[in-house]
Amino acid sequence: MSRLRREQIVGLLMTLPALLLLSIFFLYPLFNSFWMSLHKWPLFGKPKWIGLDNYVWMINDERFWQCLKFTLVYTITVTPMLFIVAIGTALLCNVKTWGTTFFRSIYFLPVVMSFATASFVWLWLYSEWYGVIIFLLKAIGFGPEDGQLSVWTDGWTAMWAVNTMVTWKFAGIQMIILIAGLQSIRDDYYEASRLMGASRFQTIWNITLPLLRPSIALALILSIAGSIQAYEQFQIMTRGGPMNETKTLVMLTIGMGFDYFKLGPAAALGVIIMSILFVITLIQLRLFRKAY
Repeated sequence: MSRLRREQIVGLLMTLPALLLLSIFFLYPLFNSFWMSLHKWPLFGKPKWIGLDNYVWMINDERFWQCLKFTLVYTITVTPMLFIVAIGTALLCNVKTWGTTFFRSIYFLPVVMSFATASFVWLWLYSEWYGVIIFLLKAIGFGPEDGQLSVWTDGWTAMWAVNTMVTWKFAGIQMIILIAGLQSIRDDYYEASRLMGASRFQTIWNITLPLLRPSIALALILSIAGSIQAYEQFQIMTRGGPMNETKTLVMLTIGMGFDYFKLGPAAALGVIIMSILFVITLIQLRLFRKAY
């Protein structure tokens, strides 16, 4: 047996534990969900094969389209908002000066907080009775002076309120990803740019951002995947209201499975969400690969 062959076998054996865990916790649930989606799956008794009926039923359900529309709108609005804050803080924190490490730690601090805790904190900040943000909004002229001001009575303002919390919560992790990319760019490029008399903006636009594409791709993929799977923030802060205007696909899936015990349609929704994630991620990777 050749040395290369032995190394390949050793490498395969070393990856077997990871492959086993992947099979148990990802591949089996994935195939089981797809199998359930093809059946009428009662809590008691035998499941009945119904083919694609669950998918047809979901596609003809208005709630599915309403939740899909909101999930996509939320993803489209929060992703650039999060990225702009992350790239701005990454550029600021990449400067080699006093206090940079301190500010990196401060910006990253919200990441270590659980999503549920962050949602409850911001729910308190948005409280119409004693919320600091509501107090500041009323101080600059928003809402009635003597009456209450609430961001939760309208689906659009409720979504942007959640967007702000999500940006505060996750900008730190994207900042770290982008800083890692920034620090991999050689100083030679910046020195050549300075010698040619390029401005700061021209340097960022023509050198930094093009060389940062792999890190940007990773940050955007994580952001979009997380947004499409949004659940906790809306469940805690809006509960899908008002009038189900802020209800996401995952909220509909969990409600279908655990409130109404319609396990087949819930599994079909899970497969649809996974398919959306797969297609969007594939498109992103292809676009960035061509650009890079």
